[in-house]
Amino acid sequence: MTIWKTPDNTPSSTHWKGHEETVLLDFLTQNLSTCGDGVNFPRTTWKPAAKFVNACTLPPGMTCANRDAKGCKNKWTSLKAGYHHVVYIKNASGLAWSNTDGVGVSDGTRHVWEQILKVCPNAKPYGNKGFIHFDVIDDMMKNSKGGKNKPKGGFVH
Repeated sequence: MTIWKTPDNTPSSTHWKGHEETVLLDFLTQNLSTCGDGVNFPRTTWKPAAKFVNACTLPPGMTCANRDAKGCKNKWTSLKAGYHHVVYIKNASGLAWSNTDGVGVSDGTRHVWEQILKVCPNAKPYGNKGFIHFDVIDDMMKNSKGGKNKPKGGFVH
């Protein structure tokens, strides 16, 4: 059985696995009609989201920490920030992008990547690591509240 543990050997409540993120995004997609501008969900969303994530069927051999409302909200905030960083990379860099492999920084593209990181240091994880949830969040951004949240390439870094 696989479980994420902290150094003191207790289950981590902060580290989310990909399948947990997917379940949270499934719940939020189902509740997209409740969100406001910027795909900001009301406070009442997070307790049912935690219940949904905690009740999910896990892949064989996997367990997860018990998620709470605050953890679900924080994870959504983090996923949304990652999405905005990727939008910036895709719009500003001219570099190739893969949701699986990220930019794929090489010797030939390193100079461009270093310039991006000067403007957006939080984009660093996406140099050689993708963002598997990009398409789902992109659809959420485009389809919430009549498409008012289409990405414009801006972000907060």
